[in-house]
Amino acid sequence: MQKESCLLIVDDDEHGREALGMLLSREKYQLAFAANGEEALQIAEEIMPDLILLDLMMPEMDGFEVCKRMRVHPQLAEVPIIMLTAISDRKVRLSGIEAGADDFITKPFDKLELLARVRTITRLNRYRHLLSERLRFEWTVEQSDDGYLLIGLDDTIQYANSGARLYLGLLSESAFSERFLKHAETQKFNCEPATAWENWPKPNVGSMTRYLVRPESDSEPSLWLQVDILDLLGGTGRNQLVHLRDVSEQIHLQRQMWTFQTFVSHKLRAPLNGLIGLQILEQTKIDLSSSQAHSLLKIAQESAKRLQDQILDILRYVDSSQLLQEKNVFSLFKISSLINEIKEDLEIGTVSVYIADSLVNKSLAFSNLAIELVLRELFTNAKKFHPQQSPIIEVSIKHQDLATIILSVSDDGQSVASKELAKVWVPYYQSEKYFTGEVKGMGLGLSKISELVWSSGGTCRLSNREVEPGVTIEITLPLVMEK
Repeated sequence: MQKESCLLIVDDDEHGREALGMLLSREKYQLAFAANGEEALQIAEEIMPDLILLDLMMPEMDGFEVCKRMRVHPQLAEVPIIMLTAISDRKVRLSGIEAGADDFITKPFDKLELLARVRTITRLNRYRHLLSERLRFEWTVEQSDDGYLLIGLDDTIQYANSGARLYLGLLSESAFSERFLKHAETQKFNCEPATAWENWPKPNVGSMTRYLVRPESDSEPSLWLQVDILDLLGGTGRNQLVHLRDVSEQIHLQRQMWTFQTFVSHKLRAPLNGLIGLQILEQTKIDLSSSQAHSLLKIAQESAKRLQDQILDILRYVDSSQLLQEKNVFSLFKISSLINEIKEDLEIGTVSVYIADSLVNKSLAFSNLAIELVLRELFTNAKKFHPQQSPIIEVSIKHQDLATIILSVSDDGQSVASKELAKVWVPYYQSEKYFTGEVKGMGLGLSKISELVWSSGGTCRLSNREVEPGVTIEITLPLVMEK
């Protein structure tokens, strides 16, 4: 709803104020009154009127002086002023204009003329305010690090601020002829999760957030842009206002926290379990010279040594210099031994592994730690959500194409509600019941897996097995291409 204009009536004559008030109140203006110059300056500063009707002849401070003071006031300098005077002398009018008046009305005034002039000036003042606000808005948008675009319903770009031009490589006006998603593809962004982009450029009515993800390279980390359509006109306009916000830092920080928590949890669990033998010796009356005591002590000694080694690994992990030296490459010939290690650590009975012969000597563009975290999280979920916590897991690694593999992990546990299948991969998303990988103190597993995979240029997909209960998770990952 449009705000009513506020008028300040300044006149030392009470009858004059009342007459103007009765006339202008019929036009639904908000009215304020002042009986002298000092009061006028004080009230004007408090209410910031849209127009001032100022009587010229007042004692102590006349209309000229009031006008001059308002024109040097930082907030009141641009408020329109109509000066009311019974003197029609040309010199008086010129003095009023020099003092800063915008218009003159001679008393006794014509009512229709007065109303017409007030309407005209308040309308022009409103347009001036709108233009000023628009200029300030445009300046703010242009200075923003975030990207803002206007796109048509056919996905063509109508406007882009400097942030959006930088993200999408819009270096010339001719670039605007291409569609938004075409520019995103040219800049090597992937649209994730794919389900959230199916109805683009319409607003996403679901709960999934849209992301543009540029995978990490040898020289740069991954770039994550959160993409939102801002509903400014109730969705009825022909153009959509799109907001691009760089959330890379938040994504990377959350992933590092989850990675470290998961890493430490798995590193310390097994050796700490081996030290239970010391508690058994302390709580029971076992002859320390017996073979049973020697066996428990040997297990505890081995566990203590392993605990020491694992703590050293953790300390190396938190050393930034070690992190910088880690290469994002995993040799697939090590996959079977890694899976066997995770299987024994998590005490899972049956895990079968198939890897295509043509891939045995290939390497993934994915770090050793990342592949371990992914497999541990998937195996942990398979056990956690199996009715008897004893899943049968099948792992296969096959070619998708010459540059990409599909890592498939299936289990015979519970199936997933269809509405959850796509949402489990979305960062920040937490399903109420199943398969978020939410383990106390370890964060959201599957959403963090998706962040690792998407940052490497891969994709994630979860589906229910067709015949038997359980799920299949397919993750595509890029191969290291031979030079």
